Amino acid sequence: MKSVALDETDHRILKILLRNGRAPFASIGAEVGLSPHGAADRVRRLQRAGVITGFSATVDAQTLGRSLEALIDVRLMPSTDSAHFERLAGGLDAVREVLFLTGRWDYQVSVACMDADDLDRTVRALRQQGGAAQTETRIVMRRSVP
Repeated sequence: MKSVALDETDHRILKILLRNGRAPFASIGAEVGLSPHGAADRVRRLQRAGVITGFSATVDAQTLGRSLEALIDVRLMPSTDSAHFERLAGGLDAVREVLFLTGRWDYQVSVACMDADDLDRTVRALRQQGGAAQTETRIVMRRSVP
């Protein structure tokens, strides 16, 4: 896919939509100095160009009883099929995101767990059923939004 040239207004619109994908065109326009129609035109152009590929809901894991967030770095056993690992990890209730990486670790798995026992069960499943040879878990202490 070819690169798309964006100006400062486009970047500001994208930042607004990343914070709130349902922001009304009137408020987007007011924030970036455009009319509601002008903001709508910009958003539609960004969609047609493939810059905006969709809109999604952000779920507060704490309201679901999943207040323990962690990042699990995973190195697979040489015999582990990466597609198997991704299917297994993606099917676990606590898993929010699975990232394939370069560098020391093969994957980073973002989880939202109910408690320490749920985190332990999740890590054990990644190791015993998913084929992880080694894991390192870091607990998220605080989340900051740019």
